[in-house]
This record gives sequence, structure tokens and C-alpha cells, in this order.
Amino acid sequence: MKYLKTESIGGHIIRISLACLLLFGGFTKLKLIGALEYNLFWAILLAGIETFAAFGLLIHYKRPLFGLAGGILAILSIFIRIVFSIGWVRDNVLQTDSFIVALNSIFGIYNNGLFHISLLFGAGIYRLGNSYKAYIKERITRPWPH
Repeated sequence: MKYLKTESIGGHIIRISLACLLLFGGFTKLKLIGALEYNLFWAILLAGIETFAAFGLLIHYKRPLFGLAGGILAILSIFIRIVFSIGWVRDNVLQTDSFIVALNSIFGIYNNGLFHISLLFGAGIYRLGNSYKAYIKERITRPWPH
């Protein structure tokens, strides 16, 4: 029984950590503060996606459907971060036209960053599945409508 409690505590830590990273650790917030060479509309849009994802992940405890939406938005924002990072490496580091060359460069040089990105994807998928499970459990245990 204590192993289930440990898994539950670990799940809460993963959910809160992913929400805090999306809410406070997004690189788009830094772009909003000072780096105006990027398109401000897309930075605000991505910051909004990350903020709604974080709130959805935290509201999961009251409404699992919002946790499900938060998990989807978290995975979407992580995917957008990856595409943006590949584009940034392509334009600013390598100055090439090919995403494939930039992707090979990222795989060769930025292994530590890729490890964190894969952890974020795993945490997002885990939280998405957990919210889906809680949503199904809520639907099954809900009283029959009269």
C-alpha cells in the first residue's frame, strides 16, 4: 500500500512541476520582456497556451476534463518549443535553410536539452493519461440521471 502512496505523491509532484515550468519557466515570457526581434503576437499566443495548460493541469483536482485539456495544451506547447528551437538553431547558429541540418546539429550538440524536452513530453503524456483516467472514473461513478 505504501508504494501506491509513493506513486501518488510522485504524480502530484510531476503535475505541479510541469505546471510551474509552463507557467514560470517558459522562454516566451523572456521574449515578452526584452527580445523584440521576434513576432510579439506569436510570443503572446504561446505564453497564453502555456498559461492555460498550467491552469488546466492544476484544476485537474476539481475537474479532470480541464486536466485533460491542460495535458493536450502542455504537449502542444512543448512541441511548439521544439519547432521554435530547431528554427532558432537553423537561423542563428548554423545560418542554413535546412531543418534537417539543424535537427542533426541539435541531436549532436544539445543532448542535455533534448533530455529535458523528452522528460517534458513524458510528463505531459503521463499527466494526460492520468487526467483521462480520472475523467473516465468520474463518468463511471457518477449517479445515473433521473
